[in-house]
Amino acid sequence: SLQQLDLLLDTSESVIELFTILQSNTTLKSLRVQIMNNDIIDSMGTSLQNMLILNQTIEYLEIECNMYVNTITSTYLSSLTTGLSHNTSLQELSIFIPVSDTNNEQIRTFFNVISQKNYLTELKLHFKLVQSYSVKRASLFYKQAIFLHPSLE
Repeated sequence: SLQQLDLLLDTSESVIELFTILQSNTTLKSLRVQIMNNDIIDSMGTSLQNMLILNQTIEYLEIECNMYVNTITSTYLSSLTTGLSHNTSLQELSIFIPVSDTNNEQIRTFFNVISQKNYLTELKLHFKLVQSYSVKRASLFYKQAIFLHPSLE
């Protein structure tokens, strides 16, 4: 039975299909996905959320995205946070977090959920600036995130 999977996916449909299939998987322990699509859409976040809620065997999850992401919908982070709040098996997490003018509250909620996960032993976050976000505001966000969570230093 497959316990580790490392994939490079280039369409939204393939990412959604993978997360949907993994909702009922009971053997996979480690998943690393590289998303090469330039748009992270609502249904990708929803399928990730459902996978995290329903799959309680996955222990390692890494999601990377293209450096040149054009669009990350506002629901991606809230879907990820909801999925993580229900998951009890994940021990290591490496993901990207979109930073924009409109999602500071979603980011706070994400940190609150993550900080309550006692079984999560390793966390690696990659902040992705959404194109409309200014460099000045990004700098302020990083300072706030480090202040709120000194373990990020």
